[in-house]
Amino acid sequence: MSQDPDLIRVAGDRWTNLHGTVQTRLRERLTIFNRVRGRSTMAGMKDTAGRIQAILADAAARQIRLRPVGSRWSFSNLAAIEDGWALEIENLDMSFAVTHGNLDPAYRGTAEELYLAQCGQTVSRINIALETPQRARALRTSGASNGQTVAGMIGTGTHGSALQTGAFESQVAGIQLLTATQNLWLERPGDPVMNAAFAAKLGATLRRDDALFRAALVNLGALGIVHAVLLRTTGRYKLLSSLKKMKMAEVGRALNTLDFTGVPLPEPTLQPYFFLAVVEPSTPDDVYVTVRYKINCEPGYAPVYAQGSGYEAANDLPGLVGKLLDVAPALRPVIAPLLIKVELGEFSNRRKTPGETYNFTTARSGVAGSAMAIPLSFTLRALEIAREVFLANPGAPVAFACRYAQKSPALLGFTRFDPTCILDVDGVDTAATRAVMEGLRARFDAEGVPYAQHWGKLLGLTRARLRASYGSAIDDWNRVRRALLPTQAERDSLSTPLFDSVGLNA
Repeated sequence: MSQDPDLIRVAGDRWTNLHGTVQTRLRERLTIFNRVRGRSTMAGMKDTAGRIQAILADAAARQIRLRPVGSRWSFSNLAAIEDGWALEIENLDMSFAVTHGNLDPAYRGTAEELYLAQCGQTVSRINIALETPQRARALRTSGASNGQTVAGMIGTGTHGSALQTGAFESQVAGIQLLTATQNLWLERPGDPVMNAAFAAKLGATLRRDDALFRAALVNLGALGIVHAVLLRTTGRYKLLSSLKKMKMAEVGRALNTLDFTGVPLPEPTLQPYFFLAVVEPSTPDDVYVTVRYKINCEPGYAPVYAQGSGYEAANDLPGLVGKLLDVAPALRPVIAPLLIKVELGEFSNRRKTPGETYNFTTARSGVAGSAMAIPLSFTLRALEIAREVFLANPGAPVAFACRYAQKSPALLGFTRFDPTCILDVDGVDTAATRAVMEGLRARFDAEGVPYAQHWGKLLGLTRARLRASYGSAIDDWNRVRRALLPTQAERDSLSTPLFDSVGLNA
């Protein structure tokens, strides 16, 4: 492979994620940049795509395993590979408005609603670009924090908690996917958006294939490199937010049904847009409910983004429990219930855009998180099981949270129920915390609770669990993968020992 001045290679490095839950020894760390910095051009996109393809071809030819790495946000080891290459893409941050001339004649929307982001673009930068008074657009949903890259978001199925919206990948209208031999622009057959001339500017071939698109939506970094994502945005709005401590008797039925009739929410005449319920397991009758309503945003409103503000308890449970790291380890089991309750202080009538609401979170090493998606009607039973598992592991510094999303269109989207409750288990990374996470999975297995695990959080993945979660969708995904990566060398270079063991490199 010829020398590339905009590709930094460091041999024999170590890699760790932001939360410190994964550490691995690399053969080489590769950090790639666009040749022209600070300016977005289609010629630049085409050039970078070709350089990434050369890296993929080199890895396959040398039988080296390669993992794409975004902002290292995930708790899981999805982006790590021992003695392999880590390809860091977070500096690939071009973005584009879409013009009418690039649209397919059959497209049913408008150019103004579309936003093309290169893989390293973060949610924070996308929000800043979209939410101006001039552009007046917004994302439909995002995670609790805004530091993730757009490719990482769809690679792991980041979900948010917008009740009528799917996970982040549900707002994706097109994907540029790179393999060693192919540069593809992917869309759904029944939803044409961009024309072939647009794809050609990227150096890509337009393909409208439902199975391929659905496989690429949550791709796990195992189908190639997602180089760009086309997002379908919505009109700019604000979120009217509050956090209120309630009793389980008041809100329990809503947790299991999302029917808010009779629940003493702050705006009883409005339908919640976002809903999050946190339970500190030592007092399971108390529920800390964050509710957000979608309201109009004034035309001239100029958002103020509090980058570096730390965390907001109403969004970010890992950030909250991270404060326990400032407490001596021996005191954490005692302090955890008190601190969680103090930090979840009530507030009301906050009016912010999504970008202002889901602000920057400082990740802290020593925090661990897992999450399991379950059918809505299993929510209360899942909380009961979680409480029993907590009691069997006394002193675990953890909290539970229920978030909600609509079913993902992705083949391996973990929010696979219609609708889905996501049960988060977040805490300080201790043996007791990990025992709670695995104990919950084991109980779900034993009782036949349907579930799937968040790809970006700590996983207790086995071949049997994966098959129980996804059924024949695994076969469909592997079939797409074999067609997309026709040689075993290509498939192996984009796999991991975990994928090999659970049947995702078949």
